[in-house]
Amino acid sequence: MTQLDFDNPKNREQAYIDFSSLIKHPGWKLVEAICYANIDLIKNQIIDGVGDNETVETISRLRDKLKAYESIINTPNYWIDKLKPVEPATHDEDDPFTTVELENKKLS
Repeated sequence: MTQLDFDNPKNREQAYIDFSSLIKHPGWKLVEAICYANIDLIKNQIIDGVGDNETVETISRLRDKLKAYESIINTPNYWIDKLKPVEPATHDEDDPFTTVELENKKLS
């Protein structure tokens, strides 16, 4: 199994790039389309029923499948948001909580 080390800045940046590229790839678009088609099918089965011997267990399994497909579709965007490079905070000149350093800078 691949070791996921997103604490390493180089690995984190590469994963961000890879996930960003993945969501634009035609193969990923195909996977998404298949998942969405399966989601629609499962939703219809939950709403309309799947047969005469429908049980709570059957509906529960369908809901689990639905969650799994939704999770697959959301995985790249989840990781893009999580791995997004953090931009350094900038000091706003209009900050109501002015620091001593900023006040001295304004007076100079």
